[in-house]
Amino acid sequence: MQEIVQIITDLIYQGYLGLFIACFIINMIPFLSPSNMVLAGVASLLVPSMHWVPIGIIVAISATIAKSIHYYVVRGSRMVLSEERVQMLEKEKERVEKYGALALFIAAASPVPDDPLIVYVGLTKYNFGKFLISYFVGKVAVTLAGALIGYSIGSYFESAPIVIASIALTALITGILFKRKTEDEESDMLQDYVESATQPQSKDSKQDLEYE
Repeated sequence: MQEIVQIITDLIYQGYLGLFIACFIINMIPFLSPSNMVLAGVASLLVPSMHWVPIGIIVAISATIAKSIHYYVVRGSRMVLSEERVQMLEKEKERVEKYGALALFIAAASPVPDDPLIVYVGLTKYNFGKFLISYFVGKVAVTLAGALIGYSIGSYFESAPIVIASIALTALITGILFKRKTEDEESDMLQDYVESATQPQSKDSKQDLEYE
């Protein structure tokens, strides 16, 4: 884990381009919902020479691009869905068109996990232009706030910024790794259950079922 933290830290030290790459990579990991507010704050703490406004904008842009890729991947997955499932999604379009923009803004600007919503709007083929604007506006609001907080902390404490940034980044990566491990364990349990349920029953077990 320490190596991951060091890689991200080194990228951020490279300036705006490194920050973009680091945030893009983290946001590309699906269903982990990284705190882009924390990432923006960490960047402001680590590199005071970078202004907090472009930091917030860059983090928001990288997150939006990553989630746009997720959106199109999910949208393309409609091809493998059954006709019945597609028809059900078509019935959801009206509700998505009505509340989609607001829901995306709230998900992007709050700690609420946004990946399930992106899956939902992608499957219902929500207008990409509306998706892009709503998500970016929400995300840039929270990343600018995070960058400003990081900048303010760095201005008041001369020796603390690097320590605080390291702690925040370590906590963020730890949370991502823990969540990934938990999801993998749940996935393994589900796979075991499916396999056991689909295995052919032995003759003895069939006789027991018939007896019951």
